[in-house]
Amino acid sequence: MGEVLPPEQLESDYQVSEKTLRRDFNERLVNAPIIRTNEGYRLDPATRTSGNQNHQKLLHDIGLSALLPKQYPFNEQATVLFKNPRSELPEQYGSLFKVLAEAISNHGIIDLTHDGKLTEQVHPYRLVNDRGIWYLAATHSGQLYSYRLAKISQVHRQEDKYTPSRKVHEEIHRQGMEWLTADNAEVLVQVDQEIASRFLEASILPNQQLLKELSDGSLLISSRVSRLSDILPLLKSWMPQLEVLSPASLKLELIRELYASLDRCKL
Repeated sequence: MGEVLPPEQLESDYQVSEKTLRRDFNERLVNAPIIRTNEGYRLDPATRTSGNQNHQKLLHDIGLSALLPKQYPFNEQATVLFKNPRSELPEQYGSLFKVLAEAISNHGIIDLTHDGKLTEQVHPYRLVNDRGIWYLAATHSGQLYSYRLAKISQVHRQEDKYTPSRKVHEEIHRQGMEWLTADNAEVLVQVDQEIASRFLEASILPNQQLLKELSDGSLLISSRVSRLSDILPLLKSWMPQLEVLSPASLKLELIRELYASLDRCKL
């Protein structure tokens, strides 16, 4: 509301010294929009006059900006309501959610056990809800991965800290979490009869396995990859004689890129 808090009042109210107040404002609250005046501490007036921009920034930072029109008028009275969103409830993960959130806030390095496998020196960046499923977006050996919270059994906080990368944050916003899974993902494709012999003669796809030869001469093939994005250029090079059957997200991404290429050709 624009109120100014004199240091003497804060010292009396909270029974602390002026030195403690300075430390708290200069260290613990350094990122808060608080300014020091001759009279005392107050919120930056810009935070009260630009509420609309602050709301928009918050929605963008947590990935919800696409749910509202770009010119949505924010005001004191709420005009929209999201009811019963389909999502895993964070409460089911108990203290795990809090531990990971604190590690992210403090840029702390962790060791985690995911799906029974211990991974050390993990840099946690964000807790991400993608299509209703909670993931930890983190880097390991410089590579971005997603770890399903439901598969994380243990987390050990280290004393060391890491320096966050802006490019990693941008990639987290851009990529789907299932594309970055730390588990091997299975890609199921159907190969047309015209190029079937090429796939029979050599393993063109990573960890390729022939599942079935169909009656029309086409092949049903599986491929296991650590990152779906790595196989995308290879699949595009064999289109349209190759069709992705699953996962659906990979199929949709190929379709999206195809339409984007057609739009560029029109230009």
